Amino acid sequence: MRRVPTKCPICGKSTHVAVVKCDNCGTTISNKFGFSAFDKLDGKQTEFALAFIECEGSIKEMEKRFDISYPTVKARLAEIKTALGLAAAKQTKLDILRELESDRINVDEAIKLIQNKED
Repeated sequence: MRRVPTKCPICGKSTHVAVVKCDNCGTTISNKFGFSAFDKLDGKQTEFALAFIECEGSIKEMEKRFDISYPTVKARLAEIKTALGLAAAKQTKLDILRELESDRINVDEAIKLIQNKED
């Protein structure tokens, strides 16, 4: 099943669901429906958040499950937190570059974190 896009692919502004249809009887309901906070996450972020809940918040368990380091778990959780709009990321771009320099995160993770700061 496809996910409903929460941002317009053309202008980047928020979208909404306008029609819901029953697969069984065909009833159609039209309105302006919103999204869950979790609909703001992409597939990988959703998978990571669900795993974190399943691990009952254990970062050590997440490190084992995804074969990643502690700073990488923290960086991904910060990315999810930002995507959910729970709080602005506290890391500055300089902090991200320092983590990259000390090999606590890789280049791809640093790029994602910096891009999230610019959105």
